[in-house]
Amino acid sequence: MKKILIILAFASTLFAQGFDGVALGFGDNYSALSRGVKAINYNPANVTLPRGNAFELNVFGINASVFNNSFSFDTYNNFFVTDEPENRWSESDKKDFLSLIPDDGLKMNSHVVGNALGLAFNNFALAAQPIVMGELNTFEDKSLLEIALFGDTVSRDYERSYDNFVKGQSMGAVKVSLAYGYPFLQIKKYLPDFSYLAVGIGVNYFISMAYAQTEESDLWVKRTQFDDYELVELAATAQLKTAVAEGSNPVGKGRSFNLGFATQFKEKWNFSLSFLNLGGSIEYTENTERVIVEENKTIKIYHSTDLDDETIETSTDTTLTIGAFKVDIPTTMRLGASYEFKNNLIFMAEWVQGLDHTLGNSTTPRIGAGVLYKPFWWLPVRGGFSLGGNRGFILAMGSGVDLKYWSLDFSFAMKNALWPTHSEGLFAALSMMFKL
Repeated sequence: MKKILIILAFASTLFAQGFDGVALGFGDNYSALSRGVKAINYNPANVTLPRGNAFELNVFGINASVFNNSFSFDTYNNFFVTDEPENRWSESDKKDFLSLIPDDGLKMNSHVVGNALGLAFNNFALAAQPIVMGELNTFEDKSLLEIALFGDTVSRDYERSYDNFVKGQSMGAVKVSLAYGYPFLQIKKYLPDFSYLAVGIGVNYFISMAYAQTEESDLWVKRTQFDDYELVELAATAQLKTAVAEGSNPVGKGRSFNLGFATQFKEKWNFSLSFLNLGGSIEYTENTERVIVEENKTIKIYHSTDLDDETIETSTDTTLTIGAFKVDIPTTMRLGASYEFKNNLIFMAEWVQGLDHTLGNSTTPRIGAGVLYKPFWWLPVRGGFSLGGNRGFILAMGSGVDLKYWSLDFSFAMKNALWPTHSEGLFAALSMMFKL
């Protein structure tokens, strides 16, 4: 059971796209400007576009995000840090804390994506990325928190049930991607203002080592008052569908496809349209199990202070072998544009549209914009923001060193905030590349 809880602890409402030290600095509005290895996760057609080199080797890259929809670092300081011996909340403090959790519950998310290998040569690009991702959602019914904060105001005796108290899923995998792009230069003969029309295709192969998903989770609470004591009974049941590798052999494999188009208008405008993870799914065939966990607790609370409370706890885990199952990979459309205002100043904008609801994908559109400014030829300064989707408001910035044969890029972003301590999460990325 412990390994299942560890997997669910790595809880992203978005399927990991693999933004890097460059893309995150633009607020992930990178489709129109992505080139070479970096284009694999945005538009395979961009692999073939001019990038100032014939060969790229991305030797290091990692991005990580940890975020939620309710709390920030300031929340922790305001509610849990105090100079008083006992941290007692006032009635207004309790109401303020409860109001931080939206009506659709508390959502905690994280994902980590690394880059084990990434290279591009002419029209081809190849990358291998380890991915750990998931989502966890709880407290959709906030009445249990209200009882914990304000005490029982219902009745002397009460009994309540909470269905689907916890929802979550998590996955660990390695994604191997191959992309190819081809530029149709003949379009310039018929449409002189367009420099080319590039078309690209890509295939992603997934090798998964772990997957877990809650199928059911129920909580039952009952309190009974007697003359000398009160009895509190708790019962929690969770049912999970899992596939976890015992050794080095994967438990699931799958694939998806990318399709992209790109063009340039009057040498200043770049446009990008891509569809990512078309027809994608992972089939889990090894170590597929259903885990049923039952926890029961009975607490006898005596009214007399001379007697200690009594607690009885029982726990049972049941594991059943099940057949193979399939998990769909979310499909996304990205539409982006960029404009070269000056040689060292480029503006960009993007529309991201989820096409399904699998693995936390959202059909709520996400729009954003970014800017690239180079005060010196080797120093990129990046900024951007995005709105909508599953992340809400994201404000990002980044920089780096971009030399002829080597580059180092880093960036970070904040969620629903203009200052880091008010952010409801942390986004950070770092990448390094050699170029020839």
